[in-house]
Amino acid sequence: MEGDVETVYENGLWKNRVDGHQRASNVAKTREEAVRTGRHMAKARHVVHCVRGENGEVVSRDDYRASPRGVPLPP
Repeated sequence: MEGDVETVYENGLWKNRVDGHQRASNVAKTREEAVRTGRHMAKARHVVHCVRGENGEVVSRDDYRASPRGVPLPP
């Protein structure tokens, strides 16, 4: 979905990329640092945060979207 945040491993670095943009928003040396930053970005934007492992497979997916009442929306 447009605007979702994805944490990926590329060229020896962990990167956070906003869906719809080609360039990474930020890079990190460790997975933990990148996931923490990506989660913060997704929460602030009220979007989905998807983390991919080094092999490219989805490891986790957290949905921070919410309806006007604060109820999480279905995927």
